[in-house]
Amino acid sequence: MTRQKWKEALVDVSELRKTWGGIFDNSTILTIRGLMIRGAIKELHSVIKEGKESMVLSGIGKDGPIAIKVYAVAAANFKRMHPYLIGDPRFAHVKSDRRSIVYAWATKEYKNLQKAANAGVACPTPIAVRANVLVMSFLGEGGVSYPRLSDIKLENYQNVFENVVNNMKLLYQKAKIVHGDLSEFNILLGDKPYMIDFSQSVVLNHPQADEWLRRDVENVCKYFSKHGVAAEAAQVYQLITNKSF
Repeated sequence: MTRQKWKEALVDVSELRKTWGGIFDNSTILTIRGLMIRGAIKELHSVIKEGKESMVLSGIGKDGPIAIKVYAVAAANFKRMHPYLIGDPRFAHVKSDRRSIVYAWATKEYKNLQKAANAGVACPTPIAVRANVLVMSFLGEGGVSYPRLSDIKLENYQNVFENVVNNMKLLYQKAKIVHGDLSEFNILLGDKPYMIDFSQSVVLNHPQADEWLRRDVENVCKYFSKHGVAAEAAQVYQLITNKSF
């Protein structure tokens, strides 16, 4: 038996179907099996976040805890996804059918995370992507994910604000992308603030990149202003871009 056949024999697709068949379609189960054969996933544990368009599970990879994000093909919102894809030269030739768009969406988040992580942004480290499944490092402790900024009270809002703005600056100046949907709902707080949810992030030459950056800045400043921080959108935008608001 070849090493590849041996690996395939260890990953029993019937067991995956028994455990996860009520949640995922057969195509997704086969995709997860493929990632297990490749070694990107060793164990699937439990659902840690569920939304309309995706689900995030905890698990174990070859180097420790991982998060597995599964994008729901059937629930994909074309109208929401379309503007983020059509203006991005990396995905200019994506087919218009539902499955192709969702697969591109997963690949987009993987590539955006690569850019962000390589630039030193505090975010999940991407590990693998296949079809509609993305594997990345797990942000949390003891199997429990870090809380969202929106769900907790802080002792020092100023310090966290400065960290978030610095990440936004790194994202813009070094990674050359804009998050595109940044707010207190997709920032996790552990030992420091971490940005998550990069599927909608766009490169700087996207026609709406500046518009979405301004929205990110305004969202962040609005949240921290509510908690006593002197967060001025014009100043933050200028710090990030070296341009006037």
